[in-house]
Amino acid sequence: MTSEAVETAQHYWYDDDAQRQRSIAVLEAMRTYRAAEAAMQRRTQVAMGMGETDLLALRYLLRMHRAEHSVGPKELAAYLGISSASTTVLLDRLEKTGHLSRQPSPFDRRALIIVPTPASEEAVRRTLDGMHERMIAIASDLSPDDAQTIVSFLGGMRDAVDAIDKHDAGDGHDAIVTHDAGHGHGHDSGDGRRGAGRDA
Repeated sequence: MTSEAVETAQHYWYDDDAQRQRSIAVLEAMRTYRAAEAAMQRRTQVAMGMGETDLLALRYLLRMHRAEHSVGPKELAAYLGISSASTTVLLDRLEKTGHLSRQPSPFDRRALIIVPTPASEEAVRRTLDGMHERMIAIASDLSPDDAQTIVSFLGGMRDAVDAIDKHDAGDGHDAIVTHDAGHGHGHDSGDGRRGAGRDA
């Protein structure tokens, strides 16, 4: 092999290795963010005196309420990935603590919708608004092209995670294992129902 060919081959290997290192650095940054977000979720739960599922439910209800979208028990159960019986217990608990009320649906008087109370919205805003404003300020510094690149990247990562099905998980030696060494184990992010990575 000529010296020129050797140099070219080494250059290709270097490019591949550099690209892999960049990819690993990106994934490590994502894991670090997920760990920080999970810690924030735990602090929020302590501050509001609520469990993880209760807080997820309340944030979802507030988000839908702001969008003027009515939510019934079935839709909430599907979002949280829990049974109707567990949803009833959760709603009883949140209603008892004054975080929500169950009201007749304006579209079907036989059905119920779940409405968060002004007090619960104020509690969440007081706890999370400062963090949201800081995050929005950082995102606002992105150029339109950079913002689109990140949105596309995160969408691709979500699709990659969603593509892991039972066949992949049950493939023995071929199963995909994610290690978050040194960062704890955050719950499913993306669009997962029990994750720490969802917006408020």
